[in-house]
Amino acid sequence: MNFRRMFNIPFTVFILFLFVHTVWSQDSLQTEKQKKSSSPRLMFQLSDQDIILPISSIEWGVPDRWSITSRYVHMFEKDRDNKTWLNNLSIALSPGTAGGRLSIGYQGILSPKSTPDFSVLNEARVVLLRTWGNPLSAITNRTFVGVEIRSSLSFLFNLGIGYYKQISDSNSDKENFYGLHVGIGI
Repeated sequence: MNFRRMFNIPFTVFILFLFVHTVWSQDSLQTEKQKKSSSPRLMFQLSDQDIILPISSIEWGVPDRWSITSRYVHMFEKDRDNKTWLNNLSIALSPGTAGGRLSIGYQGILSPKSTPDFSVLNEARVVLLRTWGNPLSAITNRTFVGVEIRSSLSFLFNLGIGYYKQISDSNSDKENFYGLHVGIGI
């Protein structure tokens, strides 16, 4: 059995177990003391509007294969109670086995009042991508800039598509490509 495959399976299972708690909570009827004690383990609240999610998703995609995303989120609304649409700024770092992405973008969260347990997160972002190792559909050791559109249902499953243009020097015919990412988390 391949060493890389033997390492990836336990590592992926370990990361999945880190998603024990829900990442986002909008219940404002709690007291400040209750809010601090009930915050998820994988979320660091810097202020009422700023949070850091050390591991917000695990994804498989083109070109970076397996990746883990860490995310900083600034929530524009101070009062998020009973709102159907929330606006956020997001900065994400996604190191992967065959590449890494740094992105900044806009997040919109739709939370219908009729179904409080269901939410849709939509995100549009600008991405700086660097490949290494054995990337899919791209050349190794190249830098790309691109745009991605992502969506996450109930902060559990996510899907993203992107278009990337090479900005590093190259004489290859594979300078632009489309990417796809699927995963769990936001």
